[in-house]
Amino acid sequence: MSFDSHQRKTIKTKRMPLLASVIVLCLTLSLVVVINRIQNTNHHAVLESSASRQADLLRDQINSDIDFIGSAANFFQSSAPSNWINFDRFAKEVVRSSNSLMSLQWLEKVTSKNYKQYVLKQKYSYPDFRVYTLNDDKEYPFNGEFKGSSALYVVSDIYPISRHNLDILGFYSDSTRTQSFIHNIKTTKQPNVSDSVTILADTLESIKVNGTSLYKVTRVAHAKKEKRGLLIFYPVFTNDGKVMKGVVVGVVDLTVYMNSIIHRSLNGIYSQIKIIDTGIGSTDSPVMYKSKNWDTTDGTTLVRKVTLPNRVWLVEFKQSNAKREQDLWVLIGITLAGVIIALLVYYIVSFQRGEKERIEAQLKIKTKELQFLVNRDVLTKLRNRRSFNQYIDELVASKQAFTLIGIDVDKFKSINDEFGHVFGDQALIHVAQIVPTLLQPDDRFYRLGGDEFCIITKQTDAGYLEAILSAMCLKVNQTILQYKGNETYCSLSIGAAILREDDDVETIMTRTDSALYESKKKGRNCFSILH
Repeated sequence: MSFDSHQRKTIKTKRMPLLASVIVLCLTLSLVVVINRIQNTNHHAVLESSASRQADLLRDQINSDIDFIGSAANFFQSSAPSNWINFDRFAKEVVRSSNSLMSLQWLEKVTSKNYKQYVLKQKYSYPDFRVYTLNDDKEYPFNGEFKGSSALYVVSDIYPISRHNLDILGFYSDSTRTQSFIHNIKTTKQPNVSDSVTILADTLESIKVNGTSLYKVTRVAHAKKEKRGLLIFYPVFTNDGKVMKGVVVGVVDLTVYMNSIIHRSLNGIYSQIKIIDTGIGSTDSPVMYKSKNWDTTDGTTLVRKVTLPNRVWLVEFKQSNAKREQDLWVLIGITLAGVIIALLVYYIVSFQRGEKERIEAQLKIKTKELQFLVNRDVLTKLRNRRSFNQYIDELVASKQAFTLIGIDVDKFKSINDEFGHVFGDQALIHVAQIVPTLLQPDDRFYRLGGDEFCIITKQTDAGYLEAILSAMCLKVNQTILQYKGNETYCSLSIGAAILREDDDVETIMTRTDSALYESKKKGRNCFSILH
């Protein structure tokens, strides 16, 4: 072998490790490219899924608060004005049931005919009561002249009652925006959601100096107040639905929605969030929330719509193009270790996919839990009025035969007065536990509010209904109600109406109320059936 041949072979031998290294680096580079694409696809898929879930959760949370506020509106709907003084007891449970609901306000309708009587009634409870509004950074007392409007909607009660909240009593808003909401709920008879607002109690607090009310708000002080509130207007009509008696306003803390729902659920996806309001009054400040690094983050943006009764929120999710530190180390590890690291990457990607499925499964569970709570009564765990309205509409629309049974607890107010409202709650739970034991599997039992219950059953045979309603009255009346050393008996008044061919929802409910009234006329603890 010549020197030149040996030299060439030696050079070739030296080049083989380098060539092998180049091949491994090329394979590793190819693997890095593939894994990088898989990561991006998975991250985008997770963001797509999470964005949709979080938009749904946000909508469900708001709708849940609307339902809570609706239950407060039902208090005024179903109670006589003389009983409205007990609003704080009912509102306490409503506010306690929601993490985001801060306050409930009752805006009573005041007209020129009842203005003087209304003020005297309010002064009886609050001697310093005054009707006023805020405009141009000043307080304007109402002079009693109804010029531009036929009615005012004045804050007449509020929960919780605090030093600053009491200052809100007597406030009415004459802004164009508020009047638009009032007009809309009058017309549609549906709740309205406001744009983000500065909470009035915060504004009033800012104009207090050494405990003295100055009744003047400077523009600088007001501008510093964060718009962290959301007002939900829920109308209260007379029983015939023709006249609006007032409005229940729920004050919601927006930061609870943003922090507890969106941030926690999207933790780890490195996403920025922006929420844009497109409804009435949003033009001056359409951005309700924006992540701190939204403007400086470059990446993929997804948009989801959250549709509310009178407005639409656009929820934008932005995923940064920057790599997560965990993924960056994975790619570095693949580059250094070659084929061995490729197996590890396969495991990591599989693990990521498993995590994605686990997160989605948890989100589905949480979504179902929220949906369950939206359609259930907090006290008795029975289906609530919202669920009842949906189901009876479906039955009537599909022409299915059924019987609507209305139930009232006899002399429920006396139970509350004698033993207290906690005992009264136990009486409602007592009834909610006994009645289902007598029902068929496909019968549905609801609590509509207060001591009002109802049953929807597919059974329409009069003989069967008489037997089951008789057993229901007997069993409830013969079962002792015990709670903390107190015991008593309660009874039921029951009215049932079997659906006729020409019945609509309002007709069948009216007939059921008539049957219930007949039972009460007969002395209670009995039932009546209308065919």
